[in-house]
Amino acid sequence: MKNYRCIRIFLLSVSLCLLTLLAACGSNPESSQQPEPSPPEEINEPVTLEFLCGADYQAYLLDTITMQMENRMEKNPDIVFFPVQEQQPLTDYVPLDETTDFSLDEDGSIVILFPAGTVAEESHGDQTFRIPQP
Repeated sequence: MKNYRCIRIFLLSVSLCLLTLLAACGSNPESSQQPEPSPPEEINEPVTLEFLCGADYQAYLLDTITMQMENRMEKNPDIVFFPVQEQQPLTDYVPLDETTDFSLDEDGSIVILFPAGTVAEESHGDQTFRIPQP
């Protein structure tokens, strides 16, 4: 049921963007005299990692990010992720909770960014992880 809510939110966002674009491209003096449509109903639930991934979001993020770190280390031996190398939980290095900053990409996937030096050597820069919604 949460996946349907996420899909509805995503489709609503895309629809609003398209309507705005169409309104800007096709405006003429006659259409400006028509009443503007009322804004869509506001969503009362905040978009959080728990909202997007479910109650067990921390375990899901921990497993997914750790797996991506291991895969990146296999593909590029020059980069070493501290949690994998030291066999420590990722949460020893960065928080994975309600304070974790994230964004959504154009596909609706969660993108989590860890600043340079937090999970890998600073010389490797910021590290981003794309998390598909479950």
